[in-house]
Amino acid sequence: MPDLALVEQEVSPLVQKARALVIESAEDMTKSAELLSQCNKYLDAVVEDREKLTKPINQSLKEIRAKYKPTETILETAIVALRQEQSRYQTEMLRKQREEEARIAARVKEGKGNLKLETAVRQIEEIEKPEEVVSTDSGTVKFREQKVLKITDESKVPDEYWVIDEKVLLEALKAGTLVAGAEIELISVPVNYRG
Repeated sequence: MPDLALVEQEVSPLVQKARALVIESAEDMTKSAELLSQCNKYLDAVVEDREKLTKPINQSLKEIRAKYKPTETILETAIVALRQEQSRYQTEMLRKQREEEARIAARVKEGKGNLKLETAVRQIEEIEKPEEVVSTDSGTVKFREQKVLKITDESKVPDEYWVIDEKVLLEALKAGTLVAGAEIELISVPVNYRG
């Protein structure tokens, strides 16, 4: 196992040179290729040494996770189903409560068939309200309101809110599909072969 402190001392000057290098000539490109190869050789050695320690641990973790995964999956599925159903019920109860409150409030005015403020307040207080906290011997469920997106008409959503899936778009372009506003650009990417 290499002494990491020693390796860090050896690579520090290489890293400084790499960060400072600006390629303006073929000679600079040759220097950069040499620096790239040296940095990659050090990195290969560090990664190889690290993997001697981490591969057995990772294999053990993989086996442990595989052992527990089936049970975790069925429990997570049940938890999701219960939460969705609780949310559906609670949201519906709150909707009904708000509708009833609005109906009563709309009747508060002068005249026959309408409600006095005091009567409306009393009726609103008598409306069945969903529990904010449900406690049992095994635990407690609390509810909080959360704002979530509900798209009511996709055609009316402005273009600025649509996100391009770059991976799918690139695959389409690679397959030869013409897409207005997008094209494939070829760039040179260095690949380092260490000697």
